[in-house]
Amino acid sequence: MSGELVEIKGEMTLLSVLRLASANLETIQEKLQNKRDSLPQLFDNSPLLVDCSPLGEACLTLDMLGLREMLLTLGFIPVGIRNIAEECVEKAMQAGWSVLRAGRATGAPSRLGRSVEPEMVAIEPKVTASTATSVKVVDRPLRSGQQVYFPEGSLVILQHTSAGSEILAGGSVHVYGSLRGRVLAGIGGDTSARIFCQKLEAELVSIAGHYRLLDDMDTNLKGSPAMVWLDGEKLKITPMF
Repeated sequence: MSGELVEIKGEMTLLSVLRLASANLETIQEKLQNKRDSLPQLFDNSPLLVDCSPLGEACLTLDMLGLREMLLTLGFIPVGIRNIAEECVEKAMQAGWSVLRAGRATGAPSRLGRSVEPEMVAIEPKVTASTATSVKVVDRPLRSGQQVYFPEGSLVILQHTSAGSEILAGGSVHVYGSLRGRVLAGIGGDTSARIFCQKLEAELVSIAGHYRLLDDMDTNLKGSPAMVWLDGEKLKITPMF
């Protein structure tokens, strides 16, 4: 028999990150439930990495076991926790958490687990003359860790987007460059929303809560100009030209 039966490789994988600014589990559960209710298909059985860097000293009071059980109850898959105080590491591991430590590229965490990793940064879209039609424009590249959120209408990105970025729009999404990262159109339930791009390289595409990982989709349009649209309950990808 040729080849290895078991192979371990390093791989960059896009994960949803839950950044905790409160140790109150009731508050966390309420906020997460609201997000799940708005996009149930996207978050169902979604792997989740918990980042405690905003908590500061409050991470010492975080109920690690209760947090993990609450996430499982909501349908998430908690894969790990990071940026916690050294005093909390043993408690987290006993609760079943995998504790991720910052590598050299991101800098070592301090006593309370703060790191210099890039955070998800919201970019305020530029309002154009077409405000009445609920269209907003972003005229700069979207880097890893940045997010554009515009639930009121469609978004136009004039340049490329990077892996690890995220676009969320109530209407359609137009990207005049390479589309990487995650892109969610019709987040309010608009099934007529579409995704247009000059070069399709996104990790995840979603329309009105119907989402697919591009690696799981049978398409020969990766790296080509493409349009993503919803046909009933099924996402389809067709050539732009």
